[in-house]
Amino acid sequence: ADEIPAGGGAIVRRGLDKLAVYRDEQGRVHERLAKCPHLGCLVHWNPSETTWDCPCHGSRFDRYGKVINGPANKDLAPTERSREQRAA
Repeated sequence: ADEIPAGGGAIVRRGLDKLAVYRDEQGRVHERLAKCPHLGCLVHWNPSETTWDCPCHGSRFDRYGKVINGPANKDLAPTERSREQRAA
């Protein structure tokens, strides 16, 4: 995740999990689980649209993991680390 440039995103492995990691323009890192909530496919970073796109059925999520196009009807799930950061 340290190698992701500001405004960029990438899939990063942490243990058994694959994470969708976005670094905003201020350098803050935002993490979500990279599994699409529709049927579990792995999302991919789309740098031209700055979105997370699911190649299986076309769901799209904004850079922070919020659903913007279905068929997924839920956001990308938060990671344990992102839950802890929100609680702090």
